Amino acid sequence: MKKSVGLLRISTELQTEKNGGTSLQIQHEKISQYIKLNDFEMVGMFEDVCSGGLETRDGIEKVIKLIKSKSVDVVLIYKVDRLFRSMLGFSKFYQLIKKYDVELISVCEGLSSKNETSSLVFNLMMSVGEFEKSTIKNRLSSGRHFKSKMGVRGFGGRVPFGYVRNINGDVIVDTENSKIVSYIYKKVNQLKNSTMTKTKKTQHLLKLLAEKKYTFRGKKFDTFKVRQILSNPFYMGTLKYGSTISKGIHEPIISKRLYGMVHYGN
Repeated sequence: MKKSVGLLRISTELQTEKNGGTSLQIQHEKISQYIKLNDFEMVGMFEDVCSGGLETRDGIEKVIKLIKSKSVDVVLIYKVDRLFRSMLGFSKFYQLIKKYDVELISVCEGLSSKNETSSLVFNLMMSVGEFEKSTIKNRLSSGRHFKSKMGVRGFGGRVPFGYVRNINGDVIVDTENSKIVSYIYKKVNQLKNSTMTKTKKTQHLLKLLAEKKYTFRGKKFDTFKVRQILSNPFYMGTLKYGSTISKGIHEPIISKRLYGMVHYGN
């Protein structure tokens, strides 16, 4: 009797439950039915709930250990695209099962790695999946680039320190924290001509910020947080996406002149 394991996987990118009939429960039922019909011995059923971009996952790592210890003869999956979303990840796994003479079966597609025709189909299907992933990535990248050119905030995460979002989602100046940003730029510009070393200047600035009880999102300022503020052109009213810099529609906290004086001395 062949020893078999089931490998279940869903991607958080494609939701965790309602995904066109590929929930963990449905995958479990289909693989269990296949094992029973073919009179396999079930060694285990392993699950991965993750992002499709990740290649290191608990479930598949356990399966790999079983393969290397020669404790399993067959690995069953629901569909090929449930295993890996990259050709590289699939290729490594496929080489492994070939090396240890383990059979890979896709229960819904009727494919087996022991079948020469199926082996070609495995590789073809993964290539298509990789192409689709690349296409989606390029579309997202183009969308962000377009938003940047149009002066729209190109990401939906936390806005830079000194700004907040209003109830409409627009980026507006934070009255209190924007004063801190302005203070930092002005002080750094003043300290440029000081004879102090760069380290001493930073320490002096941090001391001034502490004395004024200025904080960065409730925490003390440190060198990294100061650099984070000084390196962001968003404060002078511009947007940066990759190598593209464009004019934003948000209100600047500092002038382009001050930004230039801090960074370039002009």
